[in-house]
Amino acid sequence: MLVWTLFEYFAHRYLFHFEAESELGKKIIYIFHGNHHEYPRDRERLFMPPVPSIILATVVFSLIYLGSYLLAGSGSYAFVFFPGFLIGYLIYVSMHYAIHAFAPPRALKGLWRNHHLHHYKYPEKAFGVSSVFWDIIFRTLPESEKKETREKIETTNTVYIPNKFSTTTNNLKS
Repeated sequence: MLVWTLFEYFAHRYLFHFEAESELGKKIIYIFHGNHHEYPRDRERLFMPPVPSIILATVVFSLIYLGSYLLAGSGSYAFVFFPGFLIGYLIYVSMHYAIHAFAPPRALKGLWRNHHLHHYKYPEKAFGVSSVFWDIIFRTLPESEKKETREKIETTNTVYIPNKFSTTTNNLKS
């Protein structure tokens, strides 16, 4: 799970918020993640499309297999490690869906708040979804907010238009 949360953090921060320069790169980033930032309350845009997900899973499995082979002389460890990694992914997508679709349970309010701050106020911070651990380690946890602002973000049912996106998202509004 620790490896999954680190992967989640880096993928969200550096892959999904990558500042592409080519038009094709901008379109790919928009399809992967920019459209979700543009429409964060749209339940149809909460998951990466299946084909890119399968491609990414294949790349990740191949890297894990290669790492297992290089470190242990056998790729067999990938068959033990990868299912745990996939379980981490399934927990992440379930939590991400719940964060956008439902009111937070009391015990998980901090995660809901962190992700909503990422969408509506600090798109350059709060990259962890299933954990804030790496946001703390890499100092990307948003600053404390006034209680009224927190409550407004946590309890709203309206669609907000974020005031700032990455350059890629700004250039590719649909």
